[in-house]
Formats: sequence, structure tokens, C-alpha cells
Amino acid sequence: MARFSPHFSRQRSPPLHAAATATAAHIHGLVALLLKHQSERRPLLQIHSQLVAHQVFDRRPTPWHALLKAYSRGPFPQEALHLFRDSRRHAADDTYAFTFALGACAGLAWPRAGAQLHGLVVRNGFEFHAYVHTALTSVYLVCGCLVDARTAFDKMPVKNAVSWNVMVTGFAGRGEVEHARLLFDRMPCRNVVSWTGMIDGYTRSSRHVEAVDLFRRMMAEGVSPSEITVLAVVPAITSIGRVLLGEALHGFCEKTGLLVLDVRVRNSLIDLYAKIGSIHNSLKVFNEMMDRRNLVSWTSIISGFAMHGLSAEAVELFAEMRRAGIAPNRITFLSVLNACSHGGLVEQGVAFFKSMVYEYNINPEIKHFGCIIDMLGRAGRLCEAEQVISGLPMEVNSVVWRTLLGCCSKYGEVEMGERAMKKILEIETESGGDFVVVSNMLTEHGRFSDAERARNLVDERNAVKVPGLALVGSTCVEWEVQYCFSPHWPGVHGKILFLFSIVIIKAMKKLHGHLIVSGLYNCQYAMSKILRFYAVLQPDLVSAHKVYGQIEAPTTYLFNIILRGLTQSNAPEDAIAFYKKARGEGMVPDNLTFPFVVKACGRINALKEGKQMHNHVLKYGLLSDIFVSNLLIHLYAACGDLCCARSVFDEMLVVDVVSWNSLICGYSQYNRLKEVLTLFKLMHDGGVKADKITMVKVVSACTRLADWSMADCLVRYIEDYCIEVDVYLGNTLIDYYGRRGQLQSAEKVFFNMKDRNAVTLNTMITAYSKGGNLVSARKLFEEIPNKDLIAWSSMISGYSQASQFSDALELFRQMQRAQVKPDAIVIASVLSACGHLGALDLGRWIHEYVRRNKIEADTIMHNSLIDMYAKCGSTKEALQVFKEMKEKDTLSWNSIILGLANNGGEEDALNAFRAMLAEGFRPNRVTFLGVLIACANAELVEEGLNYFDSMKSVHNMEPRMRHYGCVVDLLGRAGQLEKALRFIAEMPVVPDPVVYRILLGACKTHGDLATAEVVTKKLNELDAGNSGNYMLLSNTYASADRWSDAMVVRQLMEDTRVRKSPACSVIDC
Repeated sequence: MARFSPHFSRQRSPPLHAAATATAAHIHGLVALLLKHQSERRPLLQIHSQLVAHQVFDRRPTPWHALLKAYSRGPFPQEALHLFRDSRRHAADDTYAFTFALGACAGLAWPRAGAQLHGLVVRNGFEFHAYVHTALTSVYLVCGCLVDARTAFDKMPVKNAVSWNVMVTGFAGRGEVEHARLLFDRMPCRNVVSWTGMIDGYTRSSRHVEAVDLFRRMMAEGVSPSEITVLAVVPAITSIGRVLLGEALHGFCEKTGLLVLDVRVRNSLIDLYAKIGSIHNSLKVFNEMMDRRNLVSWTSIISGFAMHGLSAEAVELFAEMRRAGIAPNRITFLSVLNACSHGGLVEQGVAFFKSMVYEYNINPEIKHFGCIIDMLGRAGRLCEAEQVISGLPMEVNSVVWRTLLGCCSKYGEVEMGERAMKKILEIETESGGDFVVVSNMLTEHGRFSDAERARNLVDERNAVKVPGLALVGSTCVEWEVQYCFSPHWPGVHGKILFLFSIVIIKAMKKLHGHLIVSGLYNCQYAMSKILRFYAVLQPDLVSAHKVYGQIEAPTTYLFNIILRGLTQSNAPEDAIAFYKKARGEGMVPDNLTFPFVVKACGRINALKEGKQMHNHVLKYGLLSDIFVSNLLIHLYAACGDLCCARSVFDEMLVVDVVSWNSLICGYSQYNRLKEVLTLFKLMHDGGVKADKITMVKVVSACTRLADWSMADCLVRYIEDYCIEVDVYLGNTLIDYYGRRGQLQSAEKVFFNMKDRNAVTLNTMITAYSKGGNLVSARKLFEEIPNKDLIAWSSMISGYSQASQFSDALELFRQMQRAQVKPDAIVIASVLSACGHLGALDLGRWIHEYVRRNKIEADTIMHNSLIDMYAKCGSTKEALQVFKEMKEKDTLSWNSIILGLANNGGEEDALNAFRAMLAEGFRPNRVTFLGVLIACANAELVEEGLNYFDSMKSVHNMEPRMRHYGCVVDLLGRAGQLEKALRFIAEMPVVPDPVVYRILLGACKTHGDLATAEVVTKKLNELDAGNSGNYMLLSNTYASADRWSDAMVVRQLMEDTRVRKSPACSVIDC
């Protein structure tokens, strides 16, 4: 065995024959050393030998665990698997051992070994252990077995945060970002690791906008990013190219101390600023690092300067880096060689190349030689460049030869260019651009026939030449810009779209470069066209910022162009910041500036900044501009400040339909519906004709207020003024007619609509359902190809409201098979159907479904659950739901009181009523109905009469017929039949047959024949054809053994041809 290191020898334990405590201390020290030296093979083997020599593996599993952990996390994970095989013979065959062994499989990316361990895990009964299952899932993910990983994850009985994070980061890292996002959204509790893994997945998949949006959402939800999160989102910001977003990230890192904690964050910011065109910020971050600069810091800043054409500065930084004792690597030399190439520093570039080879012993790659060839070619030293290529110690690719070909074209070296072209054709044949370069060289030397042959070779070889735009000359640049954007550009109706989609950006960049080279970059007219293209037509805000920065003394017109682009982008807050910055630098806004910046404020509901813009508008005297004023109204309305919106509106000297619409939309958005109608009347009185946007809001307000007379006037207004009925106004009219039950009018609007969307179909289904035409509703429902949640909800609610409860439940089952997740409205409708059908088991399943899928249960759903359980007779579960409610309303109390009263819980129902009053809820007529039913069932006569009297005396509520019927039932159950008859006679309303029938049933119960005969006489006057009257009287006679009178009543039924309806029973299977 190799000798121990001195450090290890100093920490050796006492001999084996020492006391037990000393031995334990020695073993503890060895375990501690394991963790310290887990990345070094030699100390690990020494410690392993010591543990074997002391026979500690035979006594306890802890050393096995420590050694397994060290091997699995170190550079030799295969040793962990060998050790695991041995440890299973001892006491270490447990969850810890399996976790570390699976970690070793993941480190080795051995799927077969992971599958074998999976079998052992199942055989040992460890598949229900969260950490073992998580480690198993990690193995499958690392090995690319995503289906197996998902299967293992789904089978986990208990999933913790680590399990979810492993799945999210694993799928995201494998490029399956959509699947990862589904898992991410399902996570019960996300932490910074979850967010970071998802952001990194989007960044790696080049979905940079989603990465930045998710980062913003993470910040909005109060999750503090870590340094790893910052490193994950920086490449996304770099690709998007938003300077302001980069500066905001920089400020956050500085505020939270991430710049101090991790040097990688500063390095990433240097690279970020350099790539988005802010080299001064990049240098600022670099200078602030001082003694914390490492190789990556120097390489990033050198690369940045080289990227921006600052060759001398890049070379100086490289020299300073060497003086600081930092040894460059391949990437550093690549950056400095690139700088020398673009700056024409040939001798220095060659010296750097020799230094890389001989001083630092770095073997150059093809990219380094490419820089040397480009550098020599740019300087006109083409023969030397060709000699370098011929002497390369590696295979030469087409990029190197194409570099030489470009240099040959620049200096007119036709023969060398032809040789380079032959080499390119030996490697690839698809690119037609190389033929064009050679053809142009031949043309310049008068070899027209050879040039033509080169052009023909493009077609013969089926090479692809990307179309482009040519620049005629420096004197025609301004005309060329105007010509490119003129509506009379030839081919505008055909090839222009294809041209723009493929090469317009490249062409505009060439045009931009030509303006700079030819000295026309101060021609603001030409540059305005370039700026407008980058900012508005084909948004590339990084390039737009660069163009804007190149213009000396940019005018307000140019500022408005870039401000417009920022306002239309995904980050309108950048427009506000850009406005503030430009105004601080002396830019004077005009009437075109404020519409853009005010619109940006409205998009992000920035009320404070919006008020600042309002003050600036007043300061510059631009409030008279109707366009500016309209946008201010829209801003205040969107932010909910209707007072300020109305104030701006009232101060306007001239208003148009947009002004009225902005104000009306604001009031409609915040449910100020009566004010909406008032504003419309004022608008009409002011002589302003409404448009389709106005009518959508006004008709909708009438519908929600049930102001049908006003709505009819609005419909006539639409017809009289020939207002176009688009899809939005059509949907509004269908909803209006549907709520009124005017199905023919709704159908007329529906069939006359040129365009329909999903909302149209769902609104028509709802209209049919409310009108009772469920056949037409179902037919339209079946015609929808991809049914959304609203379509299912409309149809199920229609069945439930029409008392077709079986159909509602069957449709709900179809919805489940279609894998559409229900919302609270669907659940409430289905629960109502369960309650009416007495389907308690299905109701319980739905309740459990709500809990399992974490559907947000609002007050309506809770009330539906209480009602369902009560109607199914399960008052215990109804009470449990009631007690779990955080927010109750009057309907909640009514449901529980009625449920208890109808299911034998009279005392509990009355206690609930008292609690309702104590908590400050105001009862309604339904509440008292439940209270009176409870009193009647419990025969609490005096208490029930007191409650009845309190309806009018205390709660100022007029009783309805059902309340009178409950009092009659209360008196009848108590045997006070004469009092009940007097109560009916004294009723302030004409009693209906049901009230008398209740009393007649009580007469039968108590055998009061005299009262029964009086009541029957009244019933025959009110409802002579009802067989129940005769049957109750006949049964009353029979109960008193007056069979002859009973037969007389039966004979009377036959004489008067009154038929008894057959009874039926319902059995819930």
C-alpha cells in the first residue's frame, strides 16, 4: 500500500487494542477525512484500507455510508458500485446505500446499472422511500430515459420539493421544456431551484423571451434569485439585447450582494454588456472587480473590445493581463487574434500566435489559424495566407478557404480566388454565394465569358443563392433608402414579402454599413429610415439603440421612432426609462412623443409615471391635442382612476368617439354600469355617433342591469345608424337576446354574423339553454371541434337548470373522458344534479376530485357541496364543509339551516340560525322558511310563531305563501286545527290549495272529521279536479271507521271523473 501523506499521518487514530472510546473516535476521524478527501483517489484508498483493517464494516453501517458517499460524489463513481456490491453482505443494505449507489449510476450515465438497482429497490421494498425514488428518477433523466423517469416519478407515493426539482431540471436540461413547464406549473411549492431549472431550460432551448418572462414572474412572486439563476438568465437577456433589462439585473445583483458572493456573476455581466453593445458598462464592471479578476474576466473584456472593433484597447488589456500574472488560454488568444485581424495589427497578431505556441504550449485550433489567415488577407498578404493554409497540420474546412476567397475578391487576386473556389467545391457544393464572388472578380478583370460560366454553374450544381439587395453607389444612398420603403417598389405584391422575410435584415445592415463607410451617417433622413426599420418594421431594438447612438444630435423625430418601438415591445417599461433618460439629456418632447410614452404607462398600469407624463403634457401645452388627451383618458381608466379620467375628458375642448369610448370602457371595466348608460346618453345628446366599440359596452351594461327597455332602444340605434355588427358586438347581442329568452332574435344575429369565434358558439349554446331549447344547444355543442371549458360548462349548466340532471351527469363524465379540467361553475352544476338525484357517492367523488386536483373552492362551490350533502341526507358531511368555509354568505347559512331542518336536525338548525344572527348576517325569506320547517318538525309552536311574527316586525319582511303554509303545518302537527283554520281565514292574501291541503293532512292525522269536511269544501272550490283532496278526505273517514262516507267520497270521484295519479318509488342503486 502507498504511504500515507503527512497530513493524514498526523490524524491517525490510536491502535486497535486501545479503549473502545478511542476506537470510536478514530473511526469518526476517518469518516470526517472521507468527506475532506472525496475527490482524491489515493487518500480514499488509504482510508478504505484503514476501515477494513479495523473491521468496522462488520459492526456498523455508518462507515459504509460515508465511503459510498465519498466514492459516488468523487471522480471515481464506479468504485462506489463495487463497494455497494460488497456492502450488501453487511449491515449497509438500506436506503442510504441505495441512494448513493444510484447517484454513482447517474454520475456514470449507466442506464442498465440503474435499471438493475431499480429491481433491487423494488425487491427490498424501498420503492416508497422518497429519496431512493428521487435518486432513481435522476438516473433515468441523466441517461436520457425520459419515459422511464416519468413513470418512476408518477409512481412515487409522496413527492417532495427535491423530487419535483429533479424532474423539472432534468426535462428542461434535455430540451423538453414544454413537459418541464407542465411539471413546473403543477408543483405544489416552488423554490429557487425550481425557477432556476426552468429558466435555464428555456435559455438552453433558445427560447429567450420565455426565460426572461419567467425570471420577471419569479421576482414578482417574491422569490429571490440565486447566483445560479442570474447565470441562467444572462444568456437570454444577451440574445434579446435589452440594455435596460441588463442594467436592471446589474442593479439587483449589486443590491443583493451577488456581485460580491460570486465572481461568475460579474464575469457574466461583462459578457452581457459587451454583446448587447454597451462596452462602457462592461468596462465599468471589469474595473470594479480589482483584485477579484480571473482568467474569465480578462477574456470576456478582451473579447468585448475585439467585438466592438477597439483593437488597440483589446491588445493593451491583453498585455495588462499578462503583467498581472494571469496566463491566457485558447479563448483569450482567439479574442486577441480577432482584435488584431480587424485592427490591421499583423505583426502583433503573429507575435501573439507564436507566444501561444512556444511560450504557453497551447496547440492552436483551426479557429486560431483562421484568424491568422484573415489577418494576413485583410492586410493584402495573400501569398503568406495561402502558405499558412497549405502548411496547416489539420484538415482545412470550407470556412478557411472562404475567408481567403473573400480577401482575394477584395484585392482582385483572380487566380488565387479560383484555387480557393476549387478547394471549396471539393468540400461542399450547396452555396451559390461563392460562385457569385468569383464571377464578380472575373467581371472586374474583363473576363465576362468566364464570369458567365461561373454564374451558370450555380444552376448546374443546384446551388442556392440567397437573394439580396445591392447598393448602387454612395451618391444614390439616400434615394436607395427612400426607394426601398416606397409603396411603388417593383414586385411589392409578390416577391417583396418573401424578400423581406429572408434577407431584408441583412440587406438593411449592409445599407447601414454603407452609410457609415461613406460618411452619410449624419444624414438624418437616411438614418431615420434605418432607425424606423430596426425599431418598428422588423424590431431589433439592440440595433436601433446602436443606430440612435451613432447619430449626432438626434432630433425629437428620431427619438419618437425608437420610443415607438420600445412602446410596442414586450418591455414597455423600457420606453418610460428611455424617455426619462433622453429628457434628462435635454431632449424636448412634442405632440408625437407623449402618445407613445403614455401608452407604455397604460400597458403596465404605471399610474405614478402616467401622472408625471400628464404634468409634462400640461407643461408643454399639449393637452389640446385630442390624440394625447384620449390616451390620457385611456391610461387613467386602465389604472382605475376614473376621477382623473373624467377630469381630463371634461377639460377637452373637442371630443370624438374615441374620447367617449375610452371613458365608457373605463367605467364598464370597473362595473360602473349606470354611469356607462348616462355617458352614452350624453354622447348621443352631444351629437357624436357611437361605433361598434361603444355599443358593445352599452348593450352589455343594459344586459347586466336587466334594463330591457334601454336595450331595445340600443338595438334600434344599431339598426338606424347601420353600425357594423362584428364578432364582439354580435356576441354581446346574442347574450342579450339569450338572457331575455328571445331565441329567434339571437339566432338571426348568429346566422348573419360573417365571423364567429369560440365565444360566439358558447354564447349561443347558453342562449339556447336558458331558452329551454336544449336540443338545439346540444346540436351546436356537438359541432364544436375542440370544445373548451366554457362550452362544456354552458351545456352542463343548461341541463342542470332545466332539471335534466341525468343528462348533466352523463355530459360531465364525457368531459372527464375528454380530459378537460372543470372549474367551479361546472362543479356547482354537477353537484346540484347529484343533490336532486340523491347520487351521494358521485357527489363525494366530485368533492374528493376538487381536493385532489386543488381546484379553488369558492363560496359558490362550498354552498353547492352543502346543498348536495343535505339533499342526500348526509348532514354530518354538510356541517363539515360548512365549518371549513373561510368566507360564508347568506346562502351558506340558508343551505345548512334547510339541510338540517329537513333531515331531523331541528335543534341544530335553530342554533345555526341564532349563530347567523350573532355573526351579523341578515336573514332572508329562505332563511325563515328553513327556521319554520325546523319548528314544525320539532312541534315548537310558540317559538315558530314568534319567528314568523319577527319576519315583519323585526326584519321588515313580508311573508310569502310558503311561510303561511309552514305555520299551518306547525299548528296542524301540534293538533291545533281550529287555530290553524282561523289563521288561514285571517291571512292577508288568498290562500292557495296547498295551504288547505296541509291542513287536511293534519285533520287525517288527528281524526278531526268536522274540520276536514270544512277544508275539503274549500278545496273543491279552489281545485276541484285534484284527486288528492278526495283521497285525503276518504282516508280521514276510513281512519274514523266511517266506511260508508269513505265509499261515498270514492264514488263521487268516479262520478266527477277525477283520476288518481299512480305513485312511484325511486331506489338509488
